[in-house]
Amino acid sequence: MYFHGCYFLDCCPAYLNAANQSAIARQTNRIDQHTITLSDFLKQFPKAYSHYVLLDHQDWLAANNRPALAEEWQLILANSQPGTRILLRSAADEISFLPPFVRERVTFDPDAAAVFHTLDRVGTYGSVYIGTVRH
Repeated sequence: MYFHGCYFLDCCPAYLNAANQSAIARQTNRIDQHTITLSDFLKQFPKAYSHYVLLDHQDWLAANNRPALAEEWQLILANSQPGTRILLRSAADEISFLPPFVRERVTFDPDAAAVFHTLDRVGTYGSVYIGTVRH
């Protein structure tokens, strides 16, 4: 995709593979789209979620809006069930920017993260973290 600006039939994400299209089409009713921040989503739809995928917007918040970063993590933790898993990808080589209360509640697994980082086909992230929320 980066080099050619398009995918090819023999090299594309599984969701674009023709063999998977009917299975995906049958499940589109399970998709909800929201164009709001994660914080606003958690305020509007509070519940105990089991998984979060956080991309490099965390880097931007850390550099530009630390109160919003803290608020987002407070809402994530408040809306997590015991054992909630978090995948965090960052442009940074390591994430020292998380609020201290996050490390008190989330256990990060560097061994699992190292495995997933090597499997990351995007290749633009400096680090990957796999965390589990403690209660």
